[in-house]
Amino acid sequence: MRFNSLFLSFAALLSLASCKDDGQVGSVIQPEEDLLHAYSGMANLPSASIKVDSTLSKAERFYLGEYSDPVFGTTKVEFMSQIDSRIDGLLFPNTTVVTAKSSTSGILDSLLQGWNSKYGKIVSIDSPTNVVVDSAFFEMNYSSTFFGDSTTLQAVKVYALNADLDKSKLFYTDTKVADYCNKDTLLGSASYQIQNSRRIRIPISSEYINRLLSVYSNPNVTTQEQFNKLFKGVYVSHSFNGGGIIDIISSGFHVFYKYDALVKTTYDGRDTIVNTAKIKNSNGEKMSILATDLFLSANKSVARINVVEHEDLDDRYDALKNDEFTYIFAPAGIYTTVDVLTKTVKDSIKKNVSDLSKVMFNSARLKVWAKDLDWKTDLSKRSYPYLLLMRRDSVVPFFAKNKAPDGETAIIAGYDTVSCAYSFDVTKAMQMEIKGNTTIDGEMVIVPVNRGIGDVTYNSYVYTYNQVFTTSAARLYGDDAEDVSKRPRIDFVYTKRE
Repeated sequence: MRFNSLFLSFAALLSLASCKDDGQVGSVIQPEEDLLHAYSGMANLPSASIKVDSTLSKAERFYLGEYSDPVFGTTKVEFMSQIDSRIDGLLFPNTTVVTAKSSTSGILDSLLQGWNSKYGKIVSIDSPTNVVVDSAFFEMNYSSTFFGDSTTLQAVKVYALNADLDKSKLFYTDTKVADYCNKDTLLGSASYQIQNSRRIRIPISSEYINRLLSVYSNPNVTTQEQFNKLFKGVYVSHSFNGGGIIDIISSGFHVFYKYDALVKTTYDGRDTIVNTAKIKNSNGEKMSILATDLFLSANKSVARINVVEHEDLDDRYDALKNDEFTYIFAPAGIYTTVDVLTKTVKDSIKKNVSDLSKVMFNSARLKVWAKDLDWKTDLSKRSYPYLLLMRRDSVVPFFAKNKAPDGETAIIAGYDTVSCAYSFDVTKAMQMEIKGNTTIDGEMVIVPVNRGIGDVTYNSYVYTYNQVFTTSAARLYGDDAEDVSKRPRIDFVYTKRE
């Protein structure tokens, strides 16, 4: 058996030695025109920090306040917004009957039973009249995410707008407040500290609120557009002290009031209607038993703008330009650009393949490396979870039209915590470049984005992307970085068909 094994091994070697070997796997059985030759290459890319004049003001939330960073300087964020009239038709909104277990606002169905046990449950409330406001506020509820010193005393003022905001128009973060508000109508002001209550309430005059609520009994006001003509919206201004910036979850007019109405119920088991305007106490004085609240919000259904000001970023930017790093600073502060040198990539390929039409990219990755911020700051110490690579002139239409990354003109990359890098898959885009269809050649910008889940179709997620508006920053190694291995570059692998 040992002899047979040695003989077979020797025979196999003779067989291999008699074949022509040109160094290509499968060359014996594969036709010459189908041979694939694999190559790899790398191209370093120039990068820079650029100051952003403005960005599209299309944020999920409002931001308010002022914050000073030792590197980027002072950032101030305010907002303007229309007010949602709540429903088309402007029906009186707070005649809703609720149970004790309900989480919505309204009149408790057992209210009359507390006054007289012979009454049954309230079925409905109709024909509201005699609205009397107890108190009213412009209320802002904010998240636990903030930047700055929570102990600093700050101030806010709310003004009425005197010019229309057009919801069909694109607004930018450098929108001039003076074009929409001349500050002649101050609705209220308050001082605040960033506290655990996560709420700021600014008292509003009952005169203004009564005028606002009167539209619900005005037969000539039946739509949001008509409401906007009477109440154009508000400008919320940060008043003093650079303490910090808050992330506002909800904002609007919160009104607490009483009113009269016709209440359908039962009395001693028989159907009845109670006119609450006629209810009196034991002293013969009128009683107001229907008391509730109304929240008219500044939400995504109406026009709204975050206004951003970086008062000293010009001077700070000049100092950053000569750094070995590039920077990203939001909102509407600084982008990083990379110059995608497709000619350099093509020249590299031509050393091996003269006919580019025979080239197929197996992989092409544009990589940038991040370095954590190491100065004393309240900005995030971690890099952005997601960055988007795109042409500078396509940033506004991308977010305005709610587009998604396509791998050609917009490429997404997540932060890799192991390598501390972002790797943009530009394979598809580079293949198009080889074919003469320019998509990423030249200057591209890197934009910080938030990723959310949109629709769920066939058990797969459709993601949505929005520009980051929280005060935040990232630092990336530039093309002059001392650590050569972390300079921006494209790593690519391609094959050539004979």
